[in-house]
Amino acid sequence: MRRSLVLGWMIAGNIAFAQQEKVIEVRSADVLNVKVLNGEEVRELLGNVHLIQTSPTEVVKIWCDSALRYMDANKVELYGRVRIVRDSVTLFAPEGVFYGDEQRAIVRKGVRLTKGTRQLTAQAGEYFTTEQRARFEGKVTVVDARSSTFSDALTYFEDEERSIAVGNVRVHDPENNMTIYGDSLLHFDRLKYSLIPKNPKLVQVDTASNGAIDTLVVTSNVMESFRETSERFIARGEVKMARSDFAGRCGEAIYEMEGDRMILRQGPVIWHGVSQVSGDSIVVTLESKRLRQVYVRGRAMAVSRVDSILSNRFDQLTGRELTMFFDGEKLQRIVADRNAISLYYLFEDGQPNGVNRSSGDRIEIDFEEGKTEKITIAKGVEGRYYPEPMISGREPIYNLDGFRWLPKRPGRRGLEIVEIEQ
Repeated sequence: MRRSLVLGWMIAGNIAFAQQEKVIEVRSADVLNVKVLNGEEVRELLGNVHLIQTSPTEVVKIWCDSALRYMDANKVELYGRVRIVRDSVTLFAPEGVFYGDEQRAIVRKGVRLTKGTRQLTAQAGEYFTTEQRARFEGKVTVVDARSSTFSDALTYFEDEERSIAVGNVRVHDPENNMTIYGDSLLHFDRLKYSLIPKNPKLVQVDTASNGAIDTLVVTSNVMESFRETSERFIARGEVKMARSDFAGRCGEAIYEMEGDRMILRQGPVIWHGVSQVSGDSIVVTLESKRLRQVYVRGRAMAVSRVDSILSNRFDQLTGRELTMFFDGEKLQRIVADRNAISLYYLFEDGQPNGVNRSSGDRIEIDFEEGKTEKITIAKGVEGRYYPEPMISGREPIYNLDGFRWLPKRPGRRGLEIVEIEQ
């Protein structure tokens, strides 16, 4: 019997101590009025109100112009210049409610949260102080030193430095003139990593050194952002991209901002003008926001349609490696290395005149105003000419190994990726 009494006293003491921890203490107010509403004691606090709730793990401080403190419910309605502070997080709002037992604040009519240099604004929010979790809704905007993020709703996990944004997500990076769109966004601040798991789209407005403006649009199934020592983006699954001077598709694309280059993998194909280029991997390098070089490695092939009327005729160049050099937006030279083979259709006075097939260790093709100016073949040179009567109507037979021509390519219409017939 004595043991039961002692145990009961200990339990009651613990409950009382836990409840004492959650009591909201009034530190200051200009006026205190006590009234009874619906059988509950309510204390009205007016002017320079300062409240505090202390627990072993945290201290929550509250300031406002006036408040209604419900004693039984252990809640406080807050009005006018509401400010709630917990550690390095400060919450501002015109009004709100703080629930002492749940250690939860609900703020509305426009809310602002600050932590360090980061600032969040929204139409309404809910903050769980002990869980260090907050949820915001309505025109949510998060601004930091690098970017601004917009969404319909956002949940922030303070201890993990993790946030989840949903609904019309948009991340704008003014330094790189870049905006990323998506249905949702997961951001891990400590890891400097972001993930858009569905319907991502990257849009970058480029201004070249000559003042020309172009826009790059990239879409994929999933997109990731890494901001470690340098910034890079990875697009995965059905990747499509388009600018005015080139387009591409692949299974995976890596965009390295510092080097201003894109690495395309998993069946990559790019297009420039009338040329289609494919290989095991493709590296596109920009300089001053203009196309500078395309390097293709492994089963490299460049194909271009010879004539719109002779639709089965394609000039072709293959090699284990292929490099395209550009001057501005114009193709200047193509170099194929290692087991290089070219197939080049001939014309005389505008009429078709057969095809040349040549091979060597290295083939260089120089262009002038988009047309072949000179072909140079080095080491182990072999060549053969097929006259017009032999190839007419049989062009596919002479295509090089690995030849493929995709009937459609990505294109850009405004900020949308569309399919264009070649």
